[in-house]
Amino acid sequence: MPRFGCEPDVISYNSLIDGHCRNGDIRSASLVLESLRASHGFICKPDIVSFNSLFNGFSKMKMLDEVFVYMGVMLKCCSPNVVTYSTWIDTFCKSGELQLALKSFHSMKRDALSPNVVTFTCLIDGYCKAGDLEVAVSLYKEMRRVRMSLNVVTYTALIDGFCKKGEMQRAEEMYSRMVEDRVEPNSLVYTTIIDGFFQRGDSDNAMKFLAKMLNQGMRLDITAYGVIISGLCGNGKLKEATEIVEDMEKSDLVPDMVIFTTMMNAYFKSGRMKAAVNMYHKLIERGFEPDVVALSTMIDGIAKNGQLHEAIVYFCIEKANDVMYTVLIDALCKEGDFIEVERLFSKISEAGLVPDKFMYTSWIAGLCKQGNLVDAFKLKTRMVQEGLLLDLLAYTTLIYGLASKGLMVEARQVFDEMLNSGISPDSAVFDLLIRAYEKEGNMAAASDLLLDMQRRGLVTAVSDADCSKQCGNEVNCS
Repeated sequence: MPRFGCEPDVISYNSLIDGHCRNGDIRSASLVLESLRASHGFICKPDIVSFNSLFNGFSKMKMLDEVFVYMGVMLKCCSPNVVTYSTWIDTFCKSGELQLALKSFHSMKRDALSPNVVTFTCLIDGYCKAGDLEVAVSLYKEMRRVRMSLNVVTYTALIDGFCKKGEMQRAEEMYSRMVEDRVEPNSLVYTTIIDGFFQRGDSDNAMKFLAKMLNQGMRLDITAYGVIISGLCGNGKLKEATEIVEDMEKSDLVPDMVIFTTMMNAYFKSGRMKAAVNMYHKLIERGFEPDVVALSTMIDGIAKNGQLHEAIVYFCIEKANDVMYTVLIDALCKEGDFIEVERLFSKISEAGLVPDKFMYTSWIAGLCKQGNLVDAFKLKTRMVQEGLLLDLLAYTTLIYGLASKGLMVEARQVFDEMLNSGISPDSAVFDLLIRAYEKEGNMAAASDLLLDMQRRGLVTAVSDADCSKQCGNEVNCS
């Protein structure tokens, strides 16, 4: 600009700062503001718009430390306005610093600045995402008390919060209030409620809201289709899910990778392996490159249908991550092919990955199933040496292996080790031990475990009669 005989003013510089921030180039935006500050007013001084643009850039990038630095810088030359406070609050909420967000909200009021709908919505969304619905609702009530108009974003945040908590009645009530306030629900609102009902296993109400959505003349987008198909599959309604996929294709929408994988997984779980494989081929035909989730689904599904060698064909070492390795290792262990498991563990290390507890637990389970307890316990030692902590499943697997061999002293030692490590047993491991003690005729040990289950709240109160019945009428449990 100086070449053409004019000097840039603060508006020009603010446009430059905003442009850099929109492009995600926060460093360049900061340098522009710093050049303004360094000129000591010779060029022009940064104003509140300069700082707000920069704070907005920090917010999008979740750069919390930079916010704190430039807060101090800004306060030396200008005071924050509503936009400033709202941006700070948004940044704090996105960073999980809800107390700082609320503190800024109160500071704003002390500065005689009135929070607007954006300010309230940022806070409400932050508290809803953190699961603290009561604070979110109190803010919502405050908005209503000061007669502030809520928008679709505010209502969506509240409805999503209720749905995530499984409080579907409150979600419906908020939806009704939204309609009463003449705020038109959008696709995201409906999709959120539909997903909430599916997550609660309530397919009927999910489909009721789908009908409402369609009656509003809304077209389903790829996100909505994904939620509906996943929900139907998760609730055992594969036929209906298949019909939705067909409807989607008639609408000239191509299912995405997630939908294809969801359908493949559902077909496998229902025993329809051919349909699952056809869905995979359809994915290829539509020009998709199978990702690690799709390939892992194929390996797991085909292997569980007893065709391990066909499953291995889908293993891609270039794409393999810990999930794919775990799926294949689990399948190989169930088949008893421990030589191949050992080879895969070497490949994992070569790929720069670290074997996790799930891989080890699958291997231990396979060895225990074969009765090879020596190698199973060697693996347990190896796990510990590599800094991996055994979980409930790993301990239960070892206890099962020992109990199956009648080694009840050793099984009890592993059980006690598990307790000492701070892991709470579930009813399955108790049942396993009780049955094993009963089988060897040790009714006293079995009844002790039954009473321990009661103390832990895993069974209802156990009477002498119940104990006698459970333990073969051979011991008094009082």
